[in-house]
Amino acid sequence: MVMNNHSYEEQTRRLLSDAKSELQLVDAEISKLYEKQTMLAREVQGYEVALESYLRRTGRQVSTEFDWTKLLANAETHRDRIKLIAEKQGGKVKVSQATDILFSKGFIKAKKRSTAYVMVQGMLSDMADNSIFERVGPGEYKLMGAKQSPLGSGEN
Repeated sequence: MVMNNHSYEEQTRRLLSDAKSELQLVDAEISKLYEKQTMLAREVQGYEVALESYLRRTGRQVSTEFDWTKLLANAETHRDRIKLIAEKQGGKVKVSQATDILFSKGFIKAKKRSTAYVMVQGMLSDMADNSIFERVGPGEYKLMGAKQSPLGSGEN
C-alpha cells in the first residue's frame, strides 16, 4: 500500500523547481561567456591582423615566433627545457639560441645574459658528456637519437 505524503511531494517539487531555476541561470551564464569568448577571439584576431599590417607597412619583419613560454612551462628543469628546444628545432640547438629563449622568457633568473649563457653552455657540455647531446660544432649540439629535420638540414 502506498501512503500519500504531501509534505515529501511538496518538498521534492520545490527542490526540482529550484534546480531548474539554477540550471537556467547557469545556461544563461554559459551563453554569455561563450559570446564573450567569441568576441574576444575575434578581437585578438583583429589586433593580430592590424599589427601584421602595421609591421609590413613599416618594413619590419612580421613576428611569427613560436610560443616558447607555453611549451617550456611544463618542463621541470633547465635541462628538460633545453631538450625541448632542441626537439622543436629538429634536434639541433645552439648555446646562444637556447640562452636567448630561456633568458628572454624569464626561465633563467640571472641578471645578465652573459651569466645565463655560461649556465646554458655548462648544461649543454655536461649533457654532451652524459651522451644526451653530441657536440657538432662550436656552440652547437645535436640531440642524440633525434631525426634530422628536412627543413633544418642545412649547415649554418
